[in-house]
Amino acid sequence: MPTPRTCEISDECFGGFNIIIDLDYYHSLEAIAHYVKSVLVSSLRRLNLVSLATKAENKKFHIHDKNLLQIHNMPNNTVIWVCGHC
Repeated sequence: MPTPRTCEISDECFGGFNIIIDLDYYHSLEAIAHYVKSVLVSSLRRLNLVSLATKAENKKFHIHDKNLLQIHNMPNNTVIWVCGHC
């Protein structure tokens, strides 16, 4: 059974970008952050926003203050914040 969760970027430039993922496909927080980043970059490239895509590629996105088990146990409507500030 799918485990959908909304992931949203918290960042001064890309804040608000969000996607829904199925947690069952990810085995680490790093993998989730990497996937969100790859969707962001491909979305920017599709819109021909090449300089923003390059800026996003060079950013280190991560999820902190939670572990994968905590994220799995959160209510379905809880947002997983992917940080680009640190």
